[in-house]
Amino acid sequence: MSLDDRTRLLINQNNLDKLSKIKVLVVGLGGVGSIVPISLVRSGVKNITIIDKDKVDDSNLNRQIAYNFNDIGTLKSVALKKHLLEIRSDINVTEIHDDIKNISSLNDKFDYVVDCIDDIKGKIHLIEYAFKNNIKIISSLGMGNRFDPTKVKITKLNKTTIDPLARKLRYELKKRNVDISLINVSFSEESPIIKDRVISSMIFTPNASGLALASYIINDVIKEENK
Repeated sequence: MSLDDRTRLLINQNNLDKLSKIKVLVVGLGGVGSIVPISLVRSGVKNITIIDKDKVDDSNLNRQIAYNFNDIGTLKSVALKKHLLEIRSDINVTEIHDDIKNISSLNDKFDYVVDCIDDIKGKIHLIEYAFKNNIKIISSLGMGNRFDPTKVKITKLNKTTIDPLARKLRYELKKRNVDISLINVSFSEESPIIKDRVISSMIFTPNASGLALASYIINDVIKEENK
């Protein structure tokens, strides 16, 4: 059997063809973001741009599932592109290790943007850009200091609770006239276990969020195809 055979049985060839044509931008390739491109590519997405300016560190390996010991010291975007092409060779992967402030200079017109940035200013900039350019975006909220992957949910930004990052994001986006009722997010209903400035994390919650983000895109494409 080929890589897509099991997927085709589940979602049919028409949906698989649709997935192969969409263009997805994933920004932030850490605990949440590193699993998103892997999940999308394994699901049939063939055009993906990945952005992160950091390098793989040994402290990342306890939770950032895309990387291994041999990637330490390599730019995350470079390492992840290599691993994506090892999964399937018939894909177009653009890797960028630049500041998110330059997103407007990208030439591609994306169908989806996935925000996995852990910096509040970067998140605001990316969400505002996508909203004002009518690009579908889904954003991951705080997953640090949490342990339970079953508490990760997809909802609208204006429906989130508990999360201090969400509260700040709602406030800043409202000031910029972004309709937060239209912004999809993954967030955890679990209260932080450790209330500390130093963010602790294990493999479970960040990857649950990344899988939820990827699943949202796949389901949204299938929903559009089946209308």
